[in-house]
Parts: sequence; structure tokens; C-alpha cells
Amino acid sequence: MKKLLALCGLLLILTGCDSASSGTNAPQSFSAASEKGLAIGTITFEGDTPANDIYRFFYGPTSGDKKFVRRNAGKIMMKAGRENGRNFTGDFNDSKTYLFIIEADPGSYAFTQYNHLDHIGPMGTLTNSRKFAIPFEIKKGEIAYIGELNYKDKAEAGTPKIFVSGSFERDMAEFMRKFPGIDWSSTQNKTVKTGDKGNGMVEFL
Repeated sequence: MKKLLALCGLLLILTGCDSASSGTNAPQSFSAASEKGLAIGTITFEGDTPANDIYRFFYGPTSGDKKFVRRNAGKIMMKAGRENGRNFTGDFNDSKTYLFIIEADPGSYAFTQYNHLDHIGPMGTLTNSRKFAIPFEIKKGEIAYIGELNYKDKAEAGTPKIFVSGSFERDMAEFMRKFPGIDWSSTQNKTVKTGDKGNGMVEFL
């Protein structure tokens, strides 16, 4: 579904779209004694250049009261660079792969939807996906690697847009390089294998 948002550019700026990615802020400290848990992974884009200016992948608890859900819901947001036209601004893999870290209270969670904005400004068109569920669990004091979300930017109609798979060793090397202050040695590989495909929107590999 598509709709024009007259204030979209302003609203996105107010919510922090000035950073390339809002999903790579590591906690100052984390250990087995931490009250919260971490879910980590990557989002990789196919193609040579982004088709849109901003992408957002939404996640949240799948159970709990309204206060718990509101406190722990969030999004991973990526903004395309504008140097000599649109370009990816990721962490590695020719800037096409973005790390994400979700720090939240223990519970059951899922990525449920994505959207993208074709260009920043009052006439930008925001497109929302159908709902789906890429489920994951967050446990107290644990780090769970939940996999790579490979996003096919220009998928043909009726074909999957997101492919979920695991690149544990490759991705962990990047987490350790970028966030050396965290002990990643106890990270568990919990790559998501199944979920709600959203009528063909998502494929689990």
C-alpha cells in the first residue's frame, strides 16, 4: 500500500534518520549478569545501488502487556548515501551489509514489517509491506545471532523480498571487529529457520 506523506521528510529527520543505520548501537557493557539480552544479525541488500532513500525494518514483542510491547518495539533503519547519487552505507560487503544489535527485555519477538521511502521530502512516497513474522527469542544475559536478512530490493511481483539464512562466522568476525568492547565468545547461533512468510514475502533457507 502506498500513501503520500506531506511531512514525511521532517518526521523522519525528527526520529533520527540522519544516521546511516539505527541498528548498530552496541550497549556500553553486557555480560551474563545483564538484565536484558541481545539479538544480533545482519541485513544485506542485493543490487548495485539502493532503489530508495530510506528503509526501515520493524520488530517487537509477540506477547506481553501494552507497556512491555511499547518499551521493547523498535526498528532498524538505513539511509542511502547521496554522494554521486544513491549508494549503500553498510558496515562491510561493499557497504551492502548492515550489522544490527537489538537490546531488549527477555521475551518472544519478531520482525513483522518493513517500509521504504522513495525520496526524502514532502512528496516522498512511503510504501509499507504486508505483515510477516521472522521470530526470535531474547533471553536475559544471552547474545543470540538470529541470521542474515537478505533483502531483494527489486524483486519481481509475487516473489520473495526477504531471504533469511545464516552467515554466523562471517558476521561474528565483523561484530568483533566493530565492537571489541563486548565479549562475543558466548554468542549462540540461533539463525531463524521458520516463521510466517507473509504470503510469499519471506523465504527461510
